[in-house]
Amino acid sequence: MNILITGAATRLGQTIASILEGHELHLMDEVIPEVPKNCNAIEGSLLDNEVVWRAVRGIDAIIHTGEPPKDLPDSPVEREQYLLELATRGTHQLFKAGVEAGVKRFVYGGTLDLFRAYPDDVYISELWKPLPEPNMSEMSRYLGEHTAREFARDYMVTITGLRLGMLVSENEVSNQNPDLLWLDYRDAAQAFRLALERDASDEVWWTRRWAIYHICADLENPKYLIDQARTIGYKPIHNFAANW
Repeated sequence: MNILITGAATRLGQTIASILEGHELHLMDEVIPEVPKNCNAIEGSLLDNEVVWRAVRGIDAIIHTGEPPKDLPDSPVEREQYLLELATRGTHQLFKAGVEAGVKRFVYGGTLDLFRAYPDDVYISELWKPLPEPNMSEMSRYLGEHTAREFARDYMVTITGLRLGMLVSENEVSNQNPDLLWLDYRDAAQAFRLALERDASDEVWWTRRWAIYHICADLENPKYLIDQARTIGYKPIHNFAANW
């Protein structure tokens, strides 16, 4: 498949690209310092419609990591406005261009931070109501998720949402107190790879074209349940056993 990956310069984007062997990868970010062999680079913002149109041509599937670029505005107000624009208008422009270019599979990277407000002694599945905090890093990802979902409602395409835990490396946090939200970058990349295999574009009911999964480590006493993600083959390997 020809796969477009947004946020390709971030650690998540790089990890996803590293495990997608056998595919032709097109990496998109505002700046891409290093381009792996056999990959095409598209530098520019999701807010630039011309760049987006160029990026989606000839693409079979889009992985929209949801990760913001590394260099954000210094002003807190401008930074929040930019995050909001990227998550809403940027996601809309990307998915709209993709639909019109004939792309059938889309994967959106959201966040499990939406459920932090719940106590730790509950078991949260995809059926729970998100309780986003009033900060733009959470709200923008949540609004981006809603934007992505509406494309499954309006078009015959497969949209898969992944609510990701807190991205860390198991090796790098070995001496830290554990967090129920932890998710190793490599397991997150596995989830994106598996989500690409979903194909429900021919389903009449839009609720079947849309799917949402919680993605985090497999813990003995979890707060966030990953049973639904197991149905697409998700099996996290890095579960922070040493920390617990």
